[in-house]
Amino acid sequence: MNKKVTIDPGHVIGRPNPKMWGIFYEEINHAGDGGLYAELIRNRNFAEANLPEDTVYAGGKVRTLRGHTEDFDPTNPLPGWTLLCDGTAAMERTRENPRNPECPEQLCMSLVRGESSAAVNGGYWGIPLKPQSYYGFVILRGEGITHAEIGLMYSGGTVICSKELEVTETFAKIPFTLDCPAETPNARFFVRIYEKGTLYLDFVTLFPADTDQSRPFGFRRDLMEKLRGMKPGFIRFPGGCVVEGINLANAIHWKKTRGPIEDRPGHWDLWSYRATDGLGMLEFCQLAEDLDADIMYVVNCGMSCQGRQSEPADEAGIEYWLQNALDGIEYICGDTSTTYGALRAADGHPAPFRLRYVEIGNENWGPEYHCRYRRFYDAIKAKYPDLILIADQPVPDAPMDMVDDHYYTVPQAFPNMTEAYEGNGVPVYVGEYACNTEVGYGNLLGAVSDATFMIRMENRCDRVRIASYAPLFCNDHDRKWPVNLINFDGSRVFGIPSYEVQRLFSAYSPETVLYNDCTAQKGADSNLFVTAGEKADQYVIKAANFGTEAITATFSLKDKKVASAEGWLLASEFPTDTNSLLDPDYVAAVKAPVCCENGEVSFRFPPYSFAVILVNKA
Repeated sequence: MNKKVTIDPGHVIGRPNPKMWGIFYEEINHAGDGGLYAELIRNRNFAEANLPEDTVYAGGKVRTLRGHTEDFDPTNPLPGWTLLCDGTAAMERTRENPRNPECPEQLCMSLVRGESSAAVNGGYWGIPLKPQSYYGFVILRGEGITHAEIGLMYSGGTVICSKELEVTETFAKIPFTLDCPAETPNARFFVRIYEKGTLYLDFVTLFPADTDQSRPFGFRRDLMEKLRGMKPGFIRFPGGCVVEGINLANAIHWKKTRGPIEDRPGHWDLWSYRATDGLGMLEFCQLAEDLDADIMYVVNCGMSCQGRQSEPADEAGIEYWLQNALDGIEYICGDTSTTYGALRAADGHPAPFRLRYVEIGNENWGPEYHCRYRRFYDAIKAKYPDLILIADQPVPDAPMDMVDDHYYTVPQAFPNMTEAYEGNGVPVYVGEYACNTEVGYGNLLGAVSDATFMIRMENRCDRVRIASYAPLFCNDHDRKWPVNLINFDGSRVFGIPSYEVQRLFSAYSPETVLYNDCTAQKGADSNLFVTAGEKADQYVIKAANFGTEAITATFSLKDKKVASAEGWLLASEFPTDTNSLLDPDYVAAVKAPVCCENGEVSFRFPPYSFAVILVNKA
């Protein structure tokens, strides 16, 4: 099939936000704990078996006061930890005589008879080690114990490296460094005693020295490299449904996510595991700064998740959540003369962070939301008039800087949205979108479907100002959501083909979007979708062939001469092809030939493919 497309450089149809394409972070699929947040110890404060906040347990489920239930297994009081001994020993969880009453859980290990006893931690599905240093600290005390050994061992029990620590009768925070001589995929961490008595562990943490930017207790380097490859214009945090919680006690309370990591109680994450909150308010802001991205802060407006028997706050509760939002905004961007700006400085970052957007609520709707939205909008806008405030849905008779739209679809849905965002209206943030059904865990078919929607958004950039794909991360051992952009295990990472689409769109953002006469048809067997733009000395063409037949497209730049062109093509033999931990680049964008002749550019699009063509001006 041949297709002729005319692009008119004299007809500008939109000026996109230069930071249009961002990322959306939510603690789902162990995205942070066991992933981006490079902690290697699972259940480091021994609280993982705690019931979700303000719930009761009965019959294998926890229940909120509003009647929502979640599966919950309380049979193991110390997930992640096992006892290894050669005599008589015991290990249990206790809350007696805590170091910090806000974080009372401790691991209590006693040796009664025998040579030794060890509390062993397997990390998040194993601890992968490289030949490098690992550092951390333990907080412990002993009764009848004067020394303890900490270290790393192979899965069979042979010690790799270890250190001896002195133990006192009062809790002491003891830092350590362990030097690993060799690579092993499935190591374990241990704390061992050789004396008869009792050891109380309050907190244990372990990080690789090779974190991103070598920052202590920082981010996993390879996952940060994948994020930098996307050149995100903004980052939305702390998430979607986790912002709301299954009840308001379980929602994210940002003030509990800052300060020393050993004093953060964490919270039950509504994706069925407990979050350490090591990735807390300061770390989220640092993440945005490291990526040179603007911040979008999502605030709870006094409603728990409406898909989970929502608990709306009363009048006093609304005031609490409103003040909580204002305090959080001040922590992010207030100067050091403010209460929470000074607190941020005390936490190690005197300079304000770059906050640009605040979203009021997450996926909230209806009259309960409408009244809260207006109160939050008025209060935040009065104090921070330059912030862009985002509504979850259109709110009658209320000002809206932007409204947030979400789409999760089958492959044919995005190509058929040919009339989306036509006409005038409230500016749009497409906060969550993905072709995530009938595409496995994310294949080429889904990527090209996503590309057709992104082409549509770029062509309507006067309405769609910013957008972020979702979800962002998935640990391969804990897939809660079917399709996720970046997937990983303890030592490997890959992006699904949609990652390549996201990367190319962001890398080649135009300054203006130009009119083109390519019109896609709903339900056609083969369809070409095109967006064309201009920047500096180049024209940028992005196009997707969503169909079973190859298309050779000839692009004519009206009244303009072409010097040369180069192309990047995302294609594969089958639309079901994808990437994996074993073959992370099986479907990747590669350089492709572009024919320049008589002021026109020709390019061949295989079935189900996406390309970026860079046309150099004569």
